[in-house]
Amino acid sequence: MGFDTGIFLDILQSPLLLKAAWVTIWVAVVAQTIGTVLGFVLAGMLAAPKLLRWPALGFIWMFKGTPLLAQILFFYSALPQMGVPLSLIATGLLSLGLNEGARMADIVRGGLMSVSRDQREAGLALGLHHWQIFLKVVFPQAIRAIIPPLGNNFSYMIKATSLLAAISFAELLRVSQQLAQSTTRALEVYLAVALWYLVILTIWTLIQHRIEKAVALKTSSHVSAPPPIVERTVVRGDPGPDAPSRRDPVLEARNLTRSFGPIKGLDDVSLSVGRGEVVVVLGPSGSGKSTLLRALNWIEPADSGDVLLAGESLPWADAARRIARPEHMLDKRRRRLGMVFQSFALFPTMTARQNVALGPRRLLGIPKTQALAAADRLLDKVGLKDKLHSYPVELSGGQRQRVAIARALSMKPDAVLFDEPTSALDPESVGGVLGVMADLAGQGLTMVIVTHEIGFARRIADRIAYMERGRLLMDLPRDQAFGDDAPDYFRAFLSREG
Repeated sequence: MGFDTGIFLDILQSPLLLKAAWVTIWVAVVAQTIGTVLGFVLAGMLAAPKLLRWPALGFIWMFKGTPLLAQILFFYSALPQMGVPLSLIATGLLSLGLNEGARMADIVRGGLMSVSRDQREAGLALGLHHWQIFLKVVFPQAIRAIIPPLGNNFSYMIKATSLLAAISFAELLRVSQQLAQSTTRALEVYLAVALWYLVILTIWTLIQHRIEKAVALKTSSHVSAPPPIVERTVVRGDPGPDAPSRRDPVLEARNLTRSFGPIKGLDDVSLSVGRGEVVVVLGPSGSGKSTLLRALNWIEPADSGDVLLAGESLPWADAARRIARPEHMLDKRRRRLGMVFQSFALFPTMTARQNVALGPRRLLGIPKTQALAAADRLLDKVGLKDKLHSYPVELSGGQRQRVAIARALSMKPDAVLFDEPTSALDPESVGGVLGVMADLAGQGLTMVIVTHEIGFARRIADRIAYMERGRLLMDLPRDQAFGDDAPDYFRAFLSREG
């Protein structure tokens, strides 16, 4: 008894198979939806304190460590024995959905971990709340890493519905078994069923490709132990009673200390920045310059000390008793400090104008059209009028940094912090970024700049601060810092850098 093409075509078009195929599809969709939602919940629990983390770990361990078929049979047979009867549909959806949730938790966690830390820090520096950072910054990027394995999991889910045949659920495989028994034409029946699975999975593969294309973009740090500390006397210039930093301080760091294990990133650092001043922080790599900058807007909370913004503590509601401000109040005050990162930290799912308009729209309540118009003016100001609709990946390093500067300015901050803004740029791009910064300094913008550009510091700085091994060793007016009376260790640093 050979293969019969006529019987095969009849079975292929059988209403029973068509109905079973539909059941397979909707069961897979519902179960995948349950698993995906559960995966996000579990991934959130894994990032939570231990009280929530351990139940999530236990759930994942249980459902990833036991066979899916055993779980199906448990829900089908054991739960009724325990007084919890379930229908066939509930049994199928529950077993498939819970099993998928355990696997999706790892996929979601991996997607969230794929978003670099500087993206979250850029959101914090802008003043976004944590939930805004997740919805507007993290999730749009994480979903690009989540969708491919999610799509593969759904392909598996379509095939995994066949295990429900073990409990006589009328999906595609179970119906095919019944047809094979009633017709005694197993070859034709199972070939027809295989073709149905191939068609369903091919259609899904095409859909998955379109989804991935739609969300696709257009085209751990290690701290080494420092050498032994050589005691040096801290040198501070006497700027006189009328110096801006003494007369009208905008930003003050008071006795900041921050440790990373046995290493002190900041060691009792105090710094005052007056309105309209440009303070340039110099020092060798690993001296604590970037840590200081990140502590000034409390992205890197200090272990002790305080930061004052316009005379009021930034992080503390009561500095004397170390009572922290509520998170939303810290976010609100942090908006008054712009920050430009070494790695640009632009949001890659947004165009240049969307990056710049995000803060005013979401935090200042400015209508979309006005926020976009203001963003266009800022981008024009930094020489990027023709790049409004470009994504970060379509921009050069220098252009990205100028967008980052425009984004920092969009909130009309009291001061802007620059964390080595040219260190990641090619030599051709450095001049454009430094030119923008020089223009801003000329307009009276209060700036704290961490940089290795000594020549730029000579031209633009009002004061030079010098750090080594977490300590602020020198704080002098520019002319004095670069004069003959500068400390020997600073002159030695300049000779090495020069």
